[in-house]
Amino acid sequence: MSTICPGVMEVLAMEQKEPMDRDFVIASERNGEYPFTREDSFERKLRRHRRRHTELGEHMAVPDTAVEYFERVEIEAMLDRAELTPRQRYVCEQYLRGWTLQEIGKKLGITKQGVAKTLKFAVAKLKRAWETNPYRGLAEVYRYEVSRCGGVRK
Repeated sequence: MSTICPGVMEVLAMEQKEPMDRDFVIASERNGEYPFTREDSFERKLRRHRRRHTELGEHMAVPDTAVEYFERVEIEAMLDRAELTPRQRYVCEQYLRGWTLQEIGKKLGITKQGVAKTLKFAVAKLKRAWETNPYRGLAEVYRYEVSRCGGVRK
């Protein structure tokens, strides 16, 4: 005798009564949310962006508000334009996490001065990328528009 998964009997009983309810239950279980909920277009785009950019999501927390999202877009565009080498990116990340130059150098097997030089070149690339960033100021514009309209949007 085959084992029936929990909830299947309820779905089968609903199928006999109202097929639309059955589809609703199945879709709700599959998606983890109501299937026909109306959503703002920005929220859909935000979720799509989160799915496509999982690599950056590993390094940073997922943005909860639209302002955080726009800040993230600015940072991503700047990082793409900076074209940091893997070593430069690693040194920057560890330095921003509070590691000392000596600790980073020990991890990479280079001197403290080598780490400082790598960090110096990385910062120069980031500055150039920030100055040419097409999304520069996007979060500030959004903050201004939200405050001008008198509402807080998420």
